[in-house]
Amino acid sequence: MAIEDNPIAYYSSLPYPNQRTVHMLSGRRFSLDSNKQYKMPAELFNVIKDDPVKLGEMATKFIESHQSLQVPRLLTLYRYYIGDNDIHYWDSEKSESRADNRIASGFAHFITSIKTGYRFGNPIKFQYNDDSEISEADENTLNDLINKFNSKNDESYHEKIMGKNLSIMGRAYELMYVRENTNDVSLRPVDPVNAFVVYDSSMEQHSLFGVYYYNVNFNEQDYWYTVIYTDTNIFIYKPTSSFDGQLTLSDNQEHNFGSVPLTEYINNDERMGDWEYKLDTIDSIDKSKSEMANSQEDFSNAMLMITGDIDVPKTPWVGADGQPLTDKDGNIIYRKTPEINTRQSKIWLKPALVKNGINDNGQVIQPTASYLTKELNTDGWKLYIDALNMEIHKDTNTPDTSDANFASNASGVAMSYKLWGNDQERANQESLYTRGLMRRLRLLGNYWQALGSIQNADMVENINPIYTPNMPKNDADIMQTVTALVNTGKVSDQTIREQIEPVTGVSNDAEQQRIDEQNEKIKENDPFNNVFTRKPDESQDDDGDNTDDSNPDEVDNNEIDEKPSD
Repeated sequence: MAIEDNPIAYYSSLPYPNQRTVHMLSGRRFSLDSNKQYKMPAELFNVIKDDPVKLGEMATKFIESHQSLQVPRLLTLYRYYIGDNDIHYWDSEKSESRADNRIASGFAHFITSIKTGYRFGNPIKFQYNDDSEISEADENTLNDLINKFNSKNDESYHEKIMGKNLSIMGRAYELMYVRENTNDVSLRPVDPVNAFVVYDSSMEQHSLFGVYYYNVNFNEQDYWYTVIYTDTNIFIYKPTSSFDGQLTLSDNQEHNFGSVPLTEYINNDERMGDWEYKLDTIDSIDKSKSEMANSQEDFSNAMLMITGDIDVPKTPWVGADGQPLTDKDGNIIYRKTPEINTRQSKIWLKPALVKNGINDNGQVIQPTASYLTKELNTDGWKLYIDALNMEIHKDTNTPDTSDANFASNASGVAMSYKLWGNDQERANQESLYTRGLMRRLRLLGNYWQALGSIQNADMVENINPIYTPNMPKNDADIMQTVTALVNTGKVSDQTIREQIEPVTGVSNDAEQQRIDEQNEKIKENDPFNNVFTRKPDESQDDDGDNTDDSNPDEVDNNEIDEKPSD
């Protein structure tokens, strides 16, 4: 995310930009429209669908709403991900003489890293459904097209970026387009701050059009670019000086994707990030750690309290000319209170004589020196912080790897239970992500059919995405399980190779190919391979037995009747 290209939007995520005036934990953070899904009646859209001017005017209204109401929420979440929490802008109302540290926790980044790595750390497999009625040649063609597409677009990394955006902001966008002067389809993630999709008002919520707008700051001048995607066309507009500037068409291109090539993925039905609903708890931890640091610093700079007199040379008052000041009698005027440097390693004290009257002989006050401090309840502070930490891990279904019970020697069953909550959440999110993947494949199918690469776009419906959670693995346990399966004698070689893939890192198909190549080399390099191999015409006759019909004296043992027993 290029924050520097849109600093105004970045600071719009703060109530009062560039000032420490955020009142933390004071109520609702975002407006009701901050996460609203854009919709409009399809019949109204069809009227302006092919009119770039009216379509641009409609898109501008949505852009204004997106920039003013939705972008602040998205960038607030992104700020927390990069460690720029609201604690940095907190109105603590502390005086200048007191410590005012601002410590931001990294919980947002930690949770997103764990969730994204767990879901997308292992590449998604696109497996063809063998139960389909499509010919093997068509199946191989489609698989080759998908593999080439994934390879050229670094699909594995693309999924990780999409997963990160989903975890942070609850939504992610990907754009499909054709590379210039080629027929190659490109796939790119688009920042949710710079894109949105408008749907119709039906139950199906079909995509009407998508908008991708972004800012480029060059030579201290803003250039806002806007592109609108419909199910048939791409409308490219000239850059404007602001996001809500009047759009003028620059280019109009047709595409063959058959639908809006901008696809929205959602993290859940609420379109919320993985830790968004725990922002208050994150702020509580930030405030607690910051206040503890402030208490420690205030303790180090505590006020020195002295009773008695200080045995130091008297310090005269000095005038503007640098000379000591004198009274009318010419006597040097000394300070009534000697200067005290609390940073000195030693301060000499002496008893003080205090008189209450003229005839009072006075009372001797023994000198003392001590710092004015307050008690720091470190145990209570630690208990409070630990409770907040535990609450975040529990409510976000993120395992606490610092937990003493989260040991590397824990059994597989114990680890499974610790990840059980995360797995439930992952199952729902994979279902939602599969919707986006299938839409991607349908767009590709439409384009490849228009290009003549495949016969029917519906072929992609036979592709099943398969997810493999990126869990800590124990090779010894895997091999023990595989050995037990082999010993049953009822498991195919293909299943065994699929089970050991996490250990070898080689897929079933690649392993089968290696085995075939290895057997072929053994046959080629075996000098006795052809010596002991009988040719069919030398060992068997046409009727399949091992006798030579040209020799009538040779008798087939199978034709001898057994002598009946007595």
